[in-house]
Amino acid sequence: MQTLQEYISVKYNNDICWFEQEVNQGGNSQRISAAVNNMNYLLGHHKILLREDTKYKGEVLATKKLILNQAKTILNFHATYLLGNPLTLTGSDAKVKAYQDIYRKGHYADIDFKVLDTAIKLADSYEYVYINDKKNIVSKIIDTDSSFPIYSEDTGEYIGFIESYTSNSSKVTYYNVYSIDSVDSYSNEGSEIHLKSSKVNLSGLPIHYSNGESAYKNFGVSLLDDLIPLFNEYEDIMSKMSDSIYILTLNPIPVITGSSVEGSIPANAVGYSLNLDNGGMTYASAVIDSATVKLYLDKLQQQLSIISSMPSIAMGNSNVANVSEVSLKLLYQLADVMAMLNERWIRRGLVQRFDMFDKLLDVLGKSVNDEDYVDVEFNYSRPVNAKELLDEIAIQFKMGAISVKTIIEKSPITTDVMSELGRIEAETKSKDAKAKKDGIANGTLDVNGMPIVVNDGSNVVDDKTKVVI
Repeated sequence: MQTLQEYISVKYNNDICWFEQEVNQGGNSQRISAAVNNMNYLLGHHKILLREDTKYKGEVLATKKLILNQAKTILNFHATYLLGNPLTLTGSDAKVKAYQDIYRKGHYADIDFKVLDTAIKLADSYEYVYINDKKNIVSKIIDTDSSFPIYSEDTGEYIGFIESYTSNSSKVTYYNVYSIDSVDSYSNEGSEIHLKSSKVNLSGLPIHYSNGESAYKNFGVSLLDDLIPLFNEYEDIMSKMSDSIYILTLNPIPVITGSSVEGSIPANAVGYSLNLDNGGMTYASAVIDSATVKLYLDKLQQQLSIISSMPSIAMGNSNVANVSEVSLKLLYQLADVMAMLNERWIRRGLVQRFDMFDKLLDVLGKSVNDEDYVDVEFNYSRPVNAKELLDEIAIQFKMGAISVKTIIEKSPITTDVMSELGRIEAETKSKDAKAKKDGIANGTLDVNGMPIVVNDGSNVVDDKTKVVI
């Protein structure tokens, strides 16, 4: 496999400032430009704003430029549907406990959501795991428009990473070059690029989260790319319809034929009439074929639901009440498919993150057994008929098919499995202690908590002893 040093040697002839050339490669420029365009679109910079105003005899008629930000709502829906509820960590108790401590101190519930939200909107997201000054394992989300992962040209393996950004105030450009074992920081402050610092890289390269569906290998495609053309059509037709309604229908032009009428009618006149010589008066107005327009908009809405993988009920197109768990799953089937696809590449990234956790725990002297394992369960934000689900769980528990730990893992009410188990254990001990105390007090238990044996001869244990407990 080609190493980063070999990549630099072959492609840039060991140029000291190779990273500056790498950042400016055509493929990188196109990818970053696409990410920036998506960010601008979500900020409201839509194509409809380029629609020209109408000019007539020196006067300007401002045309309607209607902006629909529904794409942002759709993207937020898919992010919250998969990770609006925190992940549930499952596996070996010791390792789960260690990871939960990392998750709590590093605020990883927020990190998980930001990773998914960024990737859905901008196609790719990047996370660097490290140990902070407080000796806690934490993560940094690197801006997508500042991220340049490097893949070997022979096998496509991930071999390096560049974080490059320019300060808005000083206009100085900074470069953080990540290799497997070091992080080197450069800047062009003072007109020349120079090394500022070099640090040991304990965790490895930043994690690259991507659905891998782009024409550029190893990179992703944003759902927003599929939504923008559809919303451009929505905004165009809605803006033109608005102009048509206001100008041609609500504000018709009066047309008078025949001789002109001299004088004027008071503005507040009631009951006046016009007498025209050999003429007439009509209003020139446009009649909109509402059925055709409705059919067109309905078809657009149908395509939007399919392309966005949004349930129609979530977009306000259906009225549903008293539905069963099965009905809810059917309504949210497209959303489930999208969530499962996103779950696959999120899991790939989490495997890398957990490997880094193990590596950094070793550095901190908190290593866990290699045979221990951790897995995750995603808690979809689908409306759930909790009563039906809990009834099914209760039936399985009575059958002896599941444990208390599995019930807690599957329950929609709890997410922190280890914490809940700890509380149950503490409550059980407290109840046992209270029962022991009460038993000693009423004379059914001795001071050691053992049952007091009463020999009344009602049961024969052997020939010499008769006891009843």
